[in-house]
Amino acid sequence: MRVSQVARRVAVALSLALLASCATEKVGKKGEDEVFEPAKPPVMAEKAPSGKGADRPLPAVPLKPTPPSPAAPAVGRPKKAMEAKPLNVTFRCAAHDERHHTAQADIEVADGNVHYLRTRLATPQGGVCEFALPDFTQTQRMPSVELKARSGRCTLRMWEQGPKVTLAYSNCEQYCKPSSTMDYILPILYDRRVNRCN
Repeated sequence: MRVSQVARRVAVALSLALLASCATEKVGKKGEDEVFEPAKPPVMAEKAPSGKGADRPLPAVPLKPTPPSPAAPAVGRPKKAMEAKPLNVTFRCAAHDERHHTAQADIEVADGNVHYLRTRLATPQGGVCEFALPDFTQTQRMPSVELKARSGRCTLRMWEQGPKVTLAYSNCEQYCKPSSTMDYILPILYDRRVNRCN
């Protein structure tokens, strides 16, 4: 009986030691409640895209996280399907999320035709993805806008749903440095009501 009590005490002590070794220290200055590491400056692209459709500077990156968009009003169940119409949107925006990812976008679309597109997405680890219109060919204008890379498999898609416009990308590793950055970036959401990206 005594041996089992000693074994139990040793097991408890080892468990506590193991738990203590797994504890992590908060990153940041003493006394602060921050749990995120400060964002590293993004890796700069070797050469900015050039040519018609990529010659304007992007909006500046916000220093603080961008506030979320307001919730969409509750309208109940739709009585009919959304009408398919060509996308018309022009926006320049920049966003910084709570994960310290940044997005910069400058886009012009009229009657479903993309006239200008330049976006840059960066992660706090220093990864960067850049997309510019001269590198793509438009293959579809309705029901969503679709652009395919002139070389490679990259596809950009833009669509509108209520007051929000979404720009999403797939198979675009060739436009990211390092290419694994593609695994961490999210689509750009532009909200017309507040003229802001998320």
